[in-house]
Amino acid sequence: MHTTRLRVRLEDVDPTVLRVVDVPAASTLEEVHLALQAVFGFDDSHLYEFSAGETRYGPLDPDAPEELVDAATTRLAVLPASFDYLYDFGDSWSHQVEVLGSGAAEPGLVYGEGDEPEDDIGGGPGYEQALDAGALRAFDADRIGRRLHRVLGRVPGGLRIVLDRLAGGVTLTPRGRLPQAFVRDVQRERPAWHRLGDEGRPAHREDDLHPLAALHDLVLDTRLARVRNRVLTPTKAAADPREVLRRVRAAFSVDTFLGMVVHHVVARLLTEGPLHRDDLAGTLYDVLGRFWGLDGRPLTEDDMAVVLAQNSAVLLGLEQVEDEGPSARRTWRAGPEAGWLLPRTALLVPDDLASSRPV
Repeated sequence: MHTTRLRVRLEDVDPTVLRVVDVPAASTLEEVHLALQAVFGFDDSHLYEFSAGETRYGPLDPDAPEELVDAATTRLAVLPASFDYLYDFGDSWSHQVEVLGSGAAEPGLVYGEGDEPEDDIGGGPGYEQALDAGALRAFDADRIGRRLHRVLGRVPGGLRIVLDRLAGGVTLTPRGRLPQAFVRDVQRERPAWHRLGDEGRPAHREDDLHPLAALHDLVLDTRLARVRNRVLTPTKAAADPREVLRRVRAAFSVDTFLGMVVHHVVARLLTEGPLHRDDLAGTLYDVLGRFWGLDGRPLTEDDMAVVLAQNSAVLLGLEQVEDEGPSARRTWRAGPEAGWLLPRTALLVPDDLASSRPV
């Protein structure tokens, strides 16, 4: 993988807070933002902006200024050798970024100094007060490097299995479903996906493996695969892990209701451990119910339970959640890919749950 090396200094603080980091050369500015959140210790809970000369880049929403350029579609490579990065317009964490050139073969933290700032401590003055009080996390290259790798992410194993087996094309059944040979091949890799809970029972059709059916829909919705003359084939994007991640992450953006639900569920499971889906529906209602509606009426706790049920298969397929067991399928725990797919949850993973590097 080609990388670009950035030297990033947090301004208006003393002593120096500095990070040198290698990021994928093809990164968008949104992805650079997430990488900088990881190496400085923020949690992506505020707005941000890049600026180069008179041009400003940031996340677009209905209230964004017309002159703002979309950071999600702008590549790092188009910016000059020096530019600014501003995070949290209230605390005004201003960073000066220098492009040093090509980096190492893989992304990672190269160098750093200075304790980690934290969200909502009052910017530079608050940082210095917290530093004097010994209330900040000391710089730890290993911990920060692990956080960076989580934020950069990896393609979930179940999705990789599906995309790998689509290589060369797969002829669908007359009803547009995956053939039995494909289904059983996936079942050998993920026996727990069998809907009847009998991992030794051969699956006969795609719908016997609900997570597989959900991933079939997802790769079509995200244009990672397409159908022509009943043949399902991966698109060019499916061969690029960064683009796969980019598209799946966009499908669960926190700008959408479903994205907010999924981020909340995964974050709670990571930080609190196994939870019953009814408990998750209750907290989702408490957190999101007053902000969203359905068919012109306020959401109810039952609506949240339905949302979880309707999306359980894709969460299982992306391995964000796992059932506690055949007798506890309504109790979820964090799956093996939780903390590696969704950027905001990656920033929240407790360090003792994420000691390994992505594969």
